[in-house]
Amino acid sequence: MTTLEPGRVLSIQSHVVSGYVGNRAATFPLQTLGYDVDVVNTVQFSNHTGYGHTNGHKTTPEQLSAIFDGLITNGLVAHSRILTGYVPGAEALQVVAEQIKIMKEADPEIIYVLDPVMGDMGTGLYVSEDVVPVYREMLHLATIITPNQFEVELLSGINITSLDTLHTALQQLHTVNSLPHVAFSSIPLPIALVSSMNLPCPPSSYTNLLPNPIPPWYDAVGDGEPEDEVLVCFASSQEEEHMETWAFALPTIRGYFSGVGDLFSAMVLAHFENPDSHSDLPPLAHAVSKALLTVQQILLRTHLYSLAQTTTSGTATPRPLHHPSNDQHVIPSDAELDAINPSNPKDPKRKAKRMRLRELRVVQERALIAEGGQGWPGRKLDWSATLNHGI
Repeated sequence: MTTLEPGRVLSIQSHVVSGYVGNRAATFPLQTLGYDVDVVNTVQFSNHTGYGHTNGHKTTPEQLSAIFDGLITNGLVAHSRILTGYVPGAEALQVVAEQIKIMKEADPEIIYVLDPVMGDMGTGLYVSEDVVPVYREMLHLATIITPNQFEVELLSGINITSLDTLHTALQQLHTVNSLPHVAFSSIPLPIALVSSMNLPCPPSSYTNLLPNPIPPWYDAVGDGEPEDEVLVCFASSQEEEHMETWAFALPTIRGYFSGVGDLFSAMVLAHFENPDSHSDLPPLAHAVSKALLTVQQILLRTHLYSLAQTTTSGTATPRPLHHPSNDQHVIPSDAELDAINPSNPKDPKRKAKRMRLRELRVVQERALIAEGGQGWPGRKLDWSATLNHGI
């Protein structure tokens, strides 16, 4: 075994010069919690692709190999925790996989969080198709994976249409792929079904940040018609043949955000089996609970900040954060701004100014990260009872 450095993280994912996705969304929050973070950038872009116009380059497999070779030669590979995110191509991902395999063989105690960034529901794949089988081969290396619904379906080969199929997909990942832990970031479920699961509401440390009265862009957990949907996060662990799953119901903020999954994965890594953590929850449920509170608080504060700006003709004038305009429930759409400025509707600078308002406020809200809070409340599922309410 190698001598690992406690508190040192190797984070392998994308980098943007401006904005907070990939390593930019993960590094500062991890440092705020006391981790030393060594960063390998799989791409170097000017900004994330949500801006419309993006420039930069991908890190080639040869360049990645050279970076790892330099670390190994100097004896700098002694990370106790590894985090991987966006890797755009199969050859580059294969290099990453080989290096992590070497590290895990040298010391199986390394905690490895694999965020299999491949795509999303409604969007589809945004990496090359040949990445998928490489990720499937990497699953046995991971301590935890943090996929969304689209990625769970790709990795398990199971189309999730009900709690029964979700249960089957989790079992498949645990048993066939030998995965100890799965933090399934979110899946939309009908309010009636979520109500039957009796999941707790958000904590007061979160709801106290909400404006009063509750604004129309915020959908509280359980509010709406029975067929309306609620996002639910699942934290599932398996030891021997016993699978234990916790569920967490999330409110909906009607806004556009990028880097949410990257921040969530980093916070799960930070709080999983952290010697400074004290909780009655199992390790994964505790980590997910803490991660969700941080992410949801930052999402809310980011949205409030974006609404506190007055957007006209592509320019933004700050308003006080604690006095959002009562009649400004959402930022104007591109179509609305095109009507204001029809002479140059595709000006990338105009959209960039709007997108910048929506970047996660991880620096400004660092106190929320550092304080951590009690966590987001969840409930342990009784699968035999829960599946009787399947959809």
